[in-house]
Amino acid sequence: MEYAHEERIGNPDLFTGRIKELAYFLKWINDIKERKSHSTAILSRRKMGKTALIERLFNITFNKNDGVIPFYFEIKERKVWIVDFCIDFCLTFIYQYVAFKTRNVRYLRLYEKGNLEKARQVVKKEGMDYLADLISGVEYAVKHDYVDILWETVRDAPKITAYSQGEFIVQMIDEFQFLNSMIYTDKKKSEESLADDLAGGYLSTAESKVAPLLVSGSWVGWLMNLLNMMLPSRFRYIFLENMPEDEAVETVFKYSRFFQVPITEETAYLLVQMAERSPFYISSIVRSASPGKDLETIGGMTRTLEFETLDDSGIIKATWMEYVAHAFPQINDRNAKNIVLHLSKYRDREFTREEIIKELKLEMSDAELELKLKTLVKSDIIMQGSSNYRYRGVADNIFDKVFRGVYEEEIREFDVRVIKKEYSEEFKALKTKYGRLLGKYNCQKGYFAEYLILDQLKFHGREKNKLLKTVTRYLPGDFDFCDYTRVWRYNFSPEYARDFSVDIFARAQSPGDYSIIGEVKSRELKKFSKDEAVLFLEKFQEIKKIENLDRVVGFIFSRAGFTKEAEDYCEEKGIACSDDVIWLEK
Repeated sequence: MEYAHEERIGNPDLFTGRIKELAYFLKWINDIKERKSHSTAILSRRKMGKTALIERLFNITFNKNDGVIPFYFEIKERKVWIVDFCIDFCLTFIYQYVAFKTRNVRYLRLYEKGNLEKARQVVKKEGMDYLADLISGVEYAVKHDYVDILWETVRDAPKITAYSQGEFIVQMIDEFQFLNSMIYTDKKKSEESLADDLAGGYLSTAESKVAPLLVSGSWVGWLMNLLNMMLPSRFRYIFLENMPEDEAVETVFKYSRFFQVPITEETAYLLVQMAERSPFYISSIVRSASPGKDLETIGGMTRTLEFETLDDSGIIKATWMEYVAHAFPQINDRNAKNIVLHLSKYRDREFTREEIIKELKLEMSDAELELKLKTLVKSDIIMQGSSNYRYRGVADNIFDKVFRGVYEEEIREFDVRVIKKEYSEEFKALKTKYGRLLGKYNCQKGYFAEYLILDQLKFHGREKNKLLKTVTRYLPGDFDFCDYTRVWRYNFSPEYARDFSVDIFARAQSPGDYSIIGEVKSRELKKFSKDEAVLFLEKFQEIKKIENLDRVVGFIFSRAGFTKEAEDYCEEKGIACSDDVIWLEK
């Protein structure tokens, strides 16, 4: 796939998982063509993969070229004059639209800030005079200082363009909550000139079925408050949660390899569990600047987590402190900190305001407490409960330790070494759980067998060629394990919105060598069946076609072996098979 928009994740291969969310939103985008899609808001805290998801949706939609035009705009967290903002918004839309229509991605990089005349030349050159009319309207509003008309013109440009041209556009606006807090009607950007009602202009625009909105925000409470107050019933909410375990495990191994940070099968399991499957925590720990970082031992993992959550240089601590800093200038008092500590300690239950006042012996009215709690909710450091009268702590074990490490000593006698001891005890408990899992599956290695085999191919395939060939049946006579340009799992063409993947895709570096498409089953008891082999062959043939592969071998590893029917079928179809644990040896 061509990545028209450069994704901030960096190497596109680092994008991992989010299969369910991709499938949902790709269908949502496809449904725009039938005018069925309702404007939607994606909500998650920072660094949970929200922007990565939206940018990937933009690229897939752009690449697919199937009747829906993607428009992506990020509202920056910095003060900006409304005229500059509107021109930026307008030109971003124009150049993305022209790039899509002409299939020329260079237009995405030709964008010149504020140069309306250059944009006019581009649209006239490409025969899109209706966009020249939009530019003239913007120029007229700027010249006559018609700020309200200017905002209305650029805000409605995607909708009106789609309607007038008989097209469909998906509007992706990232960090939507900043729309009312970072834009000023005065060029000097004085606080008195804050344009704090711009979001309200989307009241009717958000109802468009030819250009619905997909907005996002990393301040969940803030964005929900804005949408509920100014755009009631205009958006559906989708919360981006932590990843499923299999996607979290894949993230650990992928980041470990990409950033060259060694990790064992055991510590990978411990990291996934301790990080509660959060992509932000996983990335931060693997990429941590912790002195002497070691993710191959429990002691090393413990020290890395201590650094990330207790040291001022830790990315995890710094990120959470951004949320705290947003709330505490308004309510920076001992009571607020005590409330957060209490709710976080008992985060598995809800508390009414009456209970909070009683248990913490607060000398304040219910109205004063409500105001304080609402500020904490808006800043995402506590959560609203099942009603407006109930509240609960953030369901996050690591946040609890970050907050306690900074503030608990102000409230009560506290030694930060308690947190270090808790990390050690939690890792020991997880190690015991991991041992039970190995016992349950009756294995001493290979709980994450597919990743061990991926590493085998990537780093040892050529040097262990003879050994691996002796433990693998039905390989072509001229087959050799070789050097591979890419070795990872294969998620099948997300533009088709299907959940379709195989465990191994190893593309040979040389055209004369064989690539490998493979499947791994690490279960101990159930043998690989013929039905599973038939299904694998279907996926194999489809991937072979999509990836335009000539010399490629199908490969199945099954720890429990194969049924007689499956074995015969694999031999007949030339599917390589193995059940030898040598594949799992380092």
